[in-house]
Order: sequence, then C-alpha cells, then structure tokens
Amino acid sequence: MMEIRFLGGAREVGRSAVLVKSKGGARILLDYGVKIDPNDEVQFPMHVSPKDLDAVVLTHAHLDHSGGIPMLFISSSPRLIATEATYRQSEYLLRDMLKLNGDRLFFGEVEVRKALGKGERVNFNEPVRIKDVEIELIDAGHIPGSAQVVLNSDKTLLYTGDFNTVKTRLMEGAEVPSGGFDAVITESTYAREDHAPRKELERALVGELKETVEGGGTALVPAFSVSRSQEVAMVLRAYNFHHEIFMDGMAKELTALYLEMEEFVDGIDLLGQAAKRVRFVRGRRMRERITGEPAVVISPAGMLQGGPAVYYARSVAVRDDSSITFVSFQVPGTPGEAVLSRRVLEADGEVVGVRSRVAQFRLSGHAGRKELHEYLRKTAEGAKVFAIHGEPEACGELARWAREELGADAVDPEPGKVYEI
Repeated sequence: MMEIRFLGGAREVGRSAVLVKSKGGARILLDYGVKIDPNDEVQFPMHVSPKDLDAVVLTHAHLDHSGGIPMLFISSSPRLIATEATYRQSEYLLRDMLKLNGDRLFFGEVEVRKALGKGERVNFNEPVRIKDVEIELIDAGHIPGSAQVVLNSDKTLLYTGDFNTVKTRLMEGAEVPSGGFDAVITESTYAREDHAPRKELERALVGELKETVEGGGTALVPAFSVSRSQEVAMVLRAYNFHHEIFMDGMAKELTALYLEMEEFVDGIDLLGQAAKRVRFVRGRRMRERITGEPAVVISPAGMLQGGPAVYYARSVAVRDDSSITFVSFQVPGTPGEAVLSRRVLEADGEVVGVRSRVAQFRLSGHAGRKELHEYLRKTAEGAKVFAIHGEPEACGELARWAREELGADAVDPEPGKVYEI
C-alpha cells in the first residue's frame, strides 16, 4: 500500500507538493514550491515536518516547484535529490526570489545555501534507494534538467512534474515510460487547450519581429529567463534573422549556464550559434541607447512583473512603429495580461496607454491537451490517475477524460486529502 497526500498544486497552478508514504514507512516529498500572486504575496504548501522526511525530490527549478525547499532546511537537513542542472538553475531563481520577496519569506540566504549545497546530484535513469523505495528520475523535456519521478516499491508511482513531449529548439522532449504503474500523477496545465504546431508558431513569431524591425521599430519580447529567452534567440538564429538582437536581465546568466551544461541541452549547437549572434546588454547606458534602435530585445520578466522588460516596455508602448510580443501565457492580473487584453501598461504606479503593436505566440514548455491524452494512453493503463497542476476546470476535465476514454479510476484530488493505492 502507498499513501499519497497533496499538500499543494491540487486544483491550482503553483506551490506543487506531494507527500508519498510507502508500505515500508518511507516518507518522500515530491517538490515543495510556492505560488506568487500578482500582488507579490507568497503562498506556501501545507506544512510538512522536515525531520520526518526520508527524502525530498525536486523535479525542476521553477519556483512553483522549488520555492519552498529552503524552508525545509531552517532547522533540519532532509535528503534532497535532483539533477545537477536543476540545482544550478535553482540557485539563480531562489536568490532572485529572495531579492524580490525576501520580506515575505520564512528563510534567507543561509537556508538556500544549505539546501543547494547538501543536495545529492542524480543523473537521469540512475536509481536511488530510500528504505523500501527505489527512485528514478527520467527526462521531462520541460527545461534543462527537468525530471519525471518514478517510485518503485510494493506499488509503482509515476509523477510527471511539468513535462513536454514536443521537441523544441532547446529540448528533445520528454521520455515516455511504457506503463505498468499503479498510479500516475500528471500535470493538467493545458488539459483544455491544444497547442498550435511549433513550426507554425516559430514562423509567425519571426514574421512579427521582422516586420517591426524592418519598419524601424523596437520589438520587445518579454520572456522568462529560464529556457524561454534562450529558445526565442534560437528560433531567430534558425530562421537566419539578420537584424540586431539584444538580451538583458538574468536571461544572460542562464544562457551562459546552459552553454556549460551540454548534457542537459539537446539543441546545444544551435544555442551556441544563437549566443554568438545575440548582444548582451551591459549597463544602463547601453539599455538607454537601444530603446530607440530597430532591433529585437529579449528580456525578463515574461509577464512584465519586473526586470528590465518593464523599462523597455515603457518606451516601446507609446511608439506606433514598435511592438510588444509575448511568448508565454499571461496570468490574469499581471501587467502582461493588462497589455494583452486592455492595451494598458501598468508600471511603477503609472498607467500608460499602449499604442504599439501587441502579439502573443505561446512557445509552451508544457504538454498540450493532445499530448496529455497521448501520454496517458501509454502510461496510465490500469493505473489510478491524479490530475493536478492546473486550474480547477483543467484538472477536472483531464480526470473526466481519463475516466471516460481510458476507463481509469481518475480524480482531480482535493487539497490535503490522503489517497491510498
């Protein structure tokens, strides 16, 4: 028998945390993230006693999976397992969160160092033993180093974390296990939405940016530092985009990091070519100069919630010849969503009407509806399915589909409830 308790991420996106207890008594925590709302309020998962944990497995570096991990190291030192790439990216994201939200957190730099310094570096497909449980990480195709988790004891459990089976410029796509699991815990982020074909999105994105620059304008691309900024640069290089391209903010450091981690980046050659083509923004004067140039500027934050992108947006928004092009979903209530839906830019207490062109091309790192269905057909036969990491409607929809189409015992679990398999 195996017990599963959802401490966060159930019927919501954010603060992912799943506690698993094996028949032999192993207590294993899968992720421990945070949820940061548009007002910068930080929400944590339900409490778990760190001293009672036998291991914590971190699937990847994004804060909705990693952001609460240092809290487990305030008065304890649980065994932490992740890939090398996840630790190295987490260092950037956790320290950035401390800088932006430090007064709202229960931990500081000491706990971040303690967690990342003591964590075990595990390779994909390299089994780790925790009491009666064998843990194996397999490639999730989401960002470099992202992992799905297989727990094998008297029962077998597959936890997808965030995953993507579609090949992108940066990642080859997730490994899809062959099945035979007693339970599958899957993300449901896009359970109600199919993604447009990747090549179609890429061509449209390049065309939009080319039109802006050749018209003399500045094309701002607000993009996440982790994975998305690099992919935009790689797409432009793949299509032989010959105009000026600048990259700013933490995306610069992450690009340099990815170039050091060849084993985790499937498109390393293209990334190397893109990095040589891109000009990194160095300092305030360079930033001021390029706001009026016909060029593409790739900069965090992806939803205009901070970072250099806000500086560029204030200049670009009032220019008819320029454009703001989003490459990810814009959460309702964020400045990016306001630009997209209401054509207003809210920055530094000011509200500016947006005269520039606005576009969106979602280069998602998550499986879409079609891919989720295909994945579950291959992995969930005879398994109990838990649909999490999605808005309530998305989790419910994926669970319903699994019941009706696969005949699975499928639920969108209640937060805090314990399930047995």
